[in-house]
Amino acid sequence: MAELLRSHWTSSFEGMSRRDRQGCDYDAYLPDPLVGWALALPADLVADLTDAEAAVRRLNAIGTSHVSLEGFARFLLRAESIASSRIEGLGAGPRRLLDAEVVIARGGDAADRIAVEVLANVAAMEAAVELGSSTDTITIDDLLGLHRTLMEQSATPEIGGVVRTVQNWIGGSSYNPCSAAFVPPPPQTLDALVHDLLAYVNGDDHPALVQAAIAHAQFETIHPFADGNGRTGRALIHVILRRRGLAPRFVPPISLILATWAGDYISGLTAFRHIGAADGPERSAGACSWLRTFATAAHRSCNDAEAYATKIDELDVRWRTKLGRVRANSAVEMLLAILPGVPVITVDGAARLIGRSGMRTGEAINRLEAAGVLRQRNVGRQRYRVFESADVVDLFTGLERALASPTGETATTPPTRRAPRPAPTVGDEI
Repeated sequence: MAELLRSHWTSSFEGMSRRDRQGCDYDAYLPDPLVGWALALPADLVADLTDAEAAVRRLNAIGTSHVSLEGFARFLLRAESIASSRIEGLGAGPRRLLDAEVVIARGGDAADRIAVEVLANVAAMEAAVELGSSTDTITIDDLLGLHRTLMEQSATPEIGGVVRTVQNWIGGSSYNPCSAAFVPPPPQTLDALVHDLLAYVNGDDHPALVQAAIAHAQFETIHPFADGNGRTGRALIHVILRRRGLAPRFVPPISLILATWAGDYISGLTAFRHIGAADGPERSAGACSWLRTFATAAHRSCNDAEAYATKIDELDVRWRTKLGRVRANSAVEMLLAILPGVPVITVDGAARLIGRSGMRTGEAINRLEAAGVLRQRNVGRQRYRVFESADVVDLFTGLERALASPTGETATTPPTRRAPRPAPTVGDEI
């Protein structure tokens, strides 16, 4: 039975304000386990979920009509990772991230710490996708590894991959849970809850999209880490979609939508946290509220991602028109294929990506620069020489703006939504 556990908070800190030092009674939420849950879904929600799954499959069925599949896959994964970070207040534009990435790759010290943290989330999302592709069973070590990758470049790397042993909370004061918006389960309950979550993730009791949504909501409810829960929980969505075979190639950028619908996102997670019997109708009703938001966000993200696949195709046509004849399997053609996902390159980095010598890659880059596909500039205090596709950077910025719009500037069939409500102040990640 899901319930609130009453506890008392006693401050142990000195030198703070009287308000911050105060003690209080607070309620920590203990959810029901997921394994064995007979979730009841109404027919209209089943139809919405079916439509959303079809949209994910359609996105992943993009074939030879699109010429930059590898670049498009990188494009979407980067968009998803950046949006997931932005939900937590870690915002950095595409060019800032690309510049920091170049500096790090060249062994330099990137001064833009926010960009470095967002890049760690990109790495964690890449690891999540690889994990979903490479194993049938997700272990506790896998989950801890994802979190460790995420926190590696943060201000507190030591908490990476460590399940919390103290109480945390969302919202209110940084010093006590007295005015918190939500208090997750006590630390002594986490072992059973995390293992139940993993057992659910490794099963197939529910359809893939339902499983991803439910697992994400339960993870955010458990909040097993001291920090980084929101980003890890959104990476878990893609572990499941990849593991279940629903999204074998392309990540639907669901976080871009959830970042815009912050009020609905939080309301859905709040509704999921029912109080009452594990098999009661209230539990399914709360889950359905969250599933409606998730299904709509997934469907919308796929529609707009498909539109951007077409834009990448159009961009490739423009590039080839500027270049003239491009020989099949040449370094130039291989660079054109990766540019949508790696729009800022160095000669050495590009050579590694396309598997060609530095000399051949440099010649190809020179040809792309002469045609106006790339432009040279310098990055960082070390003035590293890089080559940038401004077209792709602009395209990426356009995707963020379109999906960050409540209605979407480029969505093919945008659902009608109310304007997003502001999110509450949080003491930890959503």
